[in-house]
Amino acid sequence: MPDAAPMDAAAIRRDAGAKQRAKRSLWQMDVGPPRERQAYLYAILDAARDKRIYPALRRLARTEQVLGLYQGRSATELAAVAPYLVCLGISDRVFDWLWDEGWGESWGVFLWSLVSTDTLRAHFRRLTMVRTDAGERLLFRFYDPRVLGEFLPTCEAAQLREMFGPVQRFMLERDGGREIASFRALEQVGAGQPAGGIGAARDQVSTSLTGGAGARGILQLVQDTVRLDSADVAQGELARG
Repeated sequence: MPDAAPMDAAAIRRDAGAKQRAKRSLWQMDVGPPRERQAYLYAILDAARDKRIYPALRRLARTEQVLGLYQGRSATELAAVAPYLVCLGISDRVFDWLWDEGWGESWGVFLWSLVSTDTLRAHFRRLTMVRTDAGERLLFRFYDPRVLGEFLPTCEAAQLREMFGPVQRFMLERDGGREIASFRALEQVGAGQPAGGIGAARDQVSTSLTGGAGARGILQLVQDTVRLDSADVAQGELARG
């Protein structure tokens, strides 16, 4: 018999097992000893991806932590297309909306952090605009899972430190919502050798993300992948010095 066709995003959203696997993965309930959900899960959502996002975030802001990454005039003029930091907490309210309406549509990225929402917002605000080697200022859409998933594996140690900052783990949907890729940056003791083959995407933001700082050691980007249309978990490591 031929293999069954891959599940599309709509089919994934209808799959109760896939939804449960996503919740356990995002809240890291399968990491270490069994535990309940903890309030350290956040999402950065791009309101420009879908006209339904901004009105929904305004409603959620009445009871949930929702902070825009823009400020001043930009926060007002670009409110409907701006990126927003959202705390998912320990309830299903935000997650259910994201799953039912936007899973598989690249609405944003997830992250795990123990610091305050204000500290996270300040960290991510510094990443929204970058300057190239030529001095040109660019909008860095790191909150697009398609961008972040391609960018992180190209980073050297100093760039990984700048990207992760207070973030313990970035998580993003991939393959049309059929899997969740998780990235951690682990520092190893010892000096590393410079890495070659720098990609074009990293070249554009290199000056802003490194800030001229040299690498303090070997930093290793570790990736785990959870399939939502099965129970498979794949692991791999990408080393950058």
